[in-house]
Amino acid sequence: MRHYRPSTADLVDVVADFLKGIGPRLDGGDRYQALVCTHILAMVERELRGKPLADEDEAALAAAIRRGDRDGDWDAVFAHVLDRTIARVAIAKPDHLAPEHRPS
Repeated sequence: MRHYRPSTADLVDVVADFLKGIGPRLDGGDRYQALVCTHILAMVERELRGKPLADEDEAALAAAIRRGDRDGDWDAVFAHVLDRTIARVAIAKPDHLAPEHRPS
């Protein structure tokens, strides 16, 4: 019989819930640190549940732009960079996105 094995995102969620539960009972600096850790874990959870962002793709795009390979394709380049930026903000600070760009 196979045992249930929680996903990494599930484990992160459990730790975040624990920190949210004890945070209000902590004082001063410890309360702040628990809040910061909760925020970081929320970012990790969003990143785990989203599609991966490959830094190599960004490096290749930057090199192509520098070489002039994408000079005739600025609309597509802009759309790609905007999509990547939205994806990164959706992980770090989703409430900072315009409503039409927020994850559903």
